[in-house]
Amino acid sequence: MFWLIFLSVIIIFFVVGRQLWPVPNLKHLDYKDFMSRRDEFGDYKILDIRDALEYWTDPTAGTINISLGRLPYVWGNHLIPEDHVMILSTGLLRSKKAARILRKQGFQFIYVIKCSL
Repeated sequence: MFWLIFLSVIIIFFVVGRQLWPVPNLKHLDYKDFMSRRDEFGDYKILDIRDALEYWTDPTAGTINISLGRLPYVWGNHLIPEDHVMILSTGLLRSKKAARILRKQGFQFIYVIKCSL
């Protein structure tokens, strides 16, 4: 019984720690700074990982909307690993998860736009 509880605690720490652990080489950019310098980022693809309902209540022009749950399956329709991708999301943990998914697929140039849309 003790080992079962101990193993459960270890698994919980691992899952929570993985979510909070920083993603290597992930760069953050402020939303206002991004909007003021948007012309400089013309070659970048902006990935909006909000759910469709969230996205349609406040859409951002020029973004690709793929919700976080669909990202592992449909990223290949709009993105290639050589792209420079900016992740637009309202939550930091969701942005990190999306960055991890893209990193596993071979993306090297990933940025997160910090915002509170």
